[in-house]
Amino acid sequence: MKLWKKQLPLLLCMLVMCALLGGCVKKGRLDEGECKCTVSFLNLPKEFTMLEENVRENFAIHVTLRNITTETHYQIELTEDKDFTQELSLHPGVYQVYAVYTNQAANTGMVIDTKEDSITLSPDIHNQLHVYLVNSEEFTQQWMAIQPMPEIRLANKFDGIIQLNRKLINLRTESAALIEELGVTSDEPVKAYEKIELTNEDLGITVTLQNQTDEETDYTNCKVIGINVKKNTVVFPLGVTLGMAPGKICHTETGIYGEPDSFSGSLLYGMGLENTKAIYNDPHSGDRLTIQCSADGRVIHSIQYDLERFEN
Repeated sequence: MKLWKKQLPLLLCMLVMCALLGGCVKKGRLDEGECKCTVSFLNLPKEFTMLEENVRENFAIHVTLRNITTETHYQIELTEDKDFTQELSLHPGVYQVYAVYTNQAANTGMVIDTKEDSITLSPDIHNQLHVYLVNSEEFTQQWMAIQPMPEIRLANKFDGIIQLNRKLINLRTESAALIEELGVTSDEPVKAYEKIELTNEDLGITVTLQNQTDEETDYTNCKVIGINVKKNTVVFPLGVTLGMAPGKICHTETGIYGEPDSFSGSLLYGMGLENTKAIYNDPHSGDRLTIQCSADGRVIHSIQYDLERFEN
């Protein structure tokens, strides 16, 4: 009860801030006028139907139109259960295509856009606004890369093995192979026992390296002691990938990894205030696996694997 009271002021503060921020933008209804317009997603790639279930269920395309005269914003959401189509009835005028994005870009690799910067609505024309997949080839490649290979499906969560670009990499013994696969470099020498972080932004992967010798050396001679993944580009043991539902991985009885050893983050899990982390520790290897859930509690949006960092 005392912990709840400590969280209450923060909760109230967040609610007030949301109310204030929400009042800064004039929002319109999608059925307030007589001008018809259909917003739809064209050419849905066949790989979309084969995405991980939770990723597909939470996938939505968001389009915001802005009436340039009244400065009213109209927020449109295209989802699979509505065939990625939304019918609008707005007032006559010119509407700027203010924003187009998907909430699952990091997990699907899909970049969504429209070829129109604006549309002009009038009562005698049924207008069309189409959004499309910009990077269809890259999306297909990413989808293929995260299909779990048999070896990764059979691996233990603390085997220290990952699948990247359809290759299996042992984090304990193949540091150089991981660095090469990530294509990351550093011009600075690494001092004795110091650490260095290198990031591939496109893959959403940060690797932590350590010089485990008593002499200064090049980063290529350092050992991997940790990897953090924030895009759905890596397959972890037993086929775990970003975008999965937290319960599918962390449930005590049915979860792929079972019950976590501990949690960190907000007690108000799923209320959008703070991300929650499920932590697994291996007393034999000293490895730690940290699974970070989104603030709304729907998806896994990052995984951190640390080698020999856990102490009993």
